[in-house]
Amino acid sequence: MQLPISDRRARETSKLQCVLIWIGMAVLCMPAASADQLSDNLPASSSSLSEVGAIGGHAYSLKELLEIAQRASPAARVAGESAQQADIAAQLVRSNYSPQVSVKALGGFQRTPVAIPDNVSPQGYFISNTKELIPSLELKWLLFDFGRRKGREEEADQVALAAHAMTLGTREKLAFDVTQGYFELGSAKGRLEAARKVLETALITESAANAGQKRGRATVVVVAQAQLQSAAARLGVAKASGAVRIAAANLVSTVGLPIGTEIELSVEPDDYSGRESNLPLKAFIDQAVQSRPDVLAAQDEIYAAQAKVDTAHAAYRPTISFLTQLFQNAGQVSSDGSPYSSIDKPGGAVFLAIEMPLLDGGVRANNVALAVSEKSAAEDKLDEARDAASAQVVRAYNDLKTGMEERTEAEAYVAASNTAFDATLASYKRGLATYPDLASSEAALAQALSAREDAISDVQIARSALALATGTLQVDTQE
Repeated sequence: MQLPISDRRARETSKLQCVLIWIGMAVLCMPAASADQLSDNLPASSSSLSEVGAIGGHAYSLKELLEIAQRASPAARVAGESAQQADIAAQLVRSNYSPQVSVKALGGFQRTPVAIPDNVSPQGYFISNTKELIPSLELKWLLFDFGRRKGREEEADQVALAAHAMTLGTREKLAFDVTQGYFELGSAKGRLEAARKVLETALITESAANAGQKRGRATVVVVAQAQLQSAAARLGVAKASGAVRIAAANLVSTVGLPIGTEIELSVEPDDYSGRESNLPLKAFIDQAVQSRPDVLAAQDEIYAAQAKVDTAHAAYRPTISFLTQLFQNAGQVSSDGSPYSSIDKPGGAVFLAIEMPLLDGGVRANNVALAVSEKSAAEDKLDEARDAASAQVVRAYNDLKTGMEERTEAEAYVAASNTAFDATLASYKRGLATYPDLASSEAALAQALSAREDAISDVQIARSALALATGTLQVDTQE
């Protein structure tokens, strides 16, 4: 059932108010220094990316980066312009049905031979010379078209609503990309810290091997193996450092900042309780088919297609128009060289025009068939959007549950690996454990630390992916 435009606008307004409340809370929670730097670093106009400048010297939170991205990203600005164009197009449709007033002026000279009977003029014709200037004021107003106007206005309104929904979808996708890049950079930095921890343990192991060699408990081979582990750990630190640089560059590009901008991240509180993973899957699917921007846009396209069908049917009905003209006839006329006669008088006309096409070669019938086909395609597109939304929700939901489980196990893995390494190292120093035992514990600790960082990042990204899939990812929609 088609919703009235007022209800649809109320629904969009309600969602926008919720978003603005969330953004207001985010801004209030920002440090004062952060707000000052944002006002200094961001451009007064979003038309030029080069005006954003560097944002170094301050550790930015995810909320701050999301705000910057909505202002600096070309994709967000393009989406905003598309929605504005749709609004203008809707106003243009209404303008076409307003009274049209125009001023015209016709002036010139005309020489006209006119045939007359021979008994009037022996040569059988006379020549009339005319000089005229006729300024006029004209009014045209379509009074009734029996459905055309309503259909076109409804179609334009629904197209505008669809454009706004797609704009929201673009901004939500941008917010997810920034969120993903933010946590990927955080994960890369976490892996770098883990790699440094691994290097630290490798150096401890190497030191223990050297001490064991001095006491005759370790061979040259054991020392060489320990040195090999230290070299491998240094290589791991170098690779992790490169991964951090790549992740930072990707985040800068996603936010829309100039290439080469250096960015620092603030520490986000790790207070996620996993409440979403405890809710039933059906609740998320129902939320998605009601709130996702692409689903809403597909619904609006159906309403627009139905309005186009109504307009096509209305073409079989007549139109009634009002036309009026006021003019001034200032001119002169001369016949066969006689003196010019002058006139300078006002005139006017009023008409009520009724028009109804009878034969058009099938144009109206084809327009109806085309509109019906477009409506069917829009309905199929809505089904496709709902299916895609459901599939994306299922994937994100399962990723979140898996991420939560992996995160719990990773924490336990790290705790056990730390305990095992410390115990094995102590035993090795007393000659109660072999070097392979120590190396195995060291490798397990390195794997556990890396797995924990990946698990933390995966949970945050999966959480944002679920919000994106359900259409509840909050973004700053202020233009």
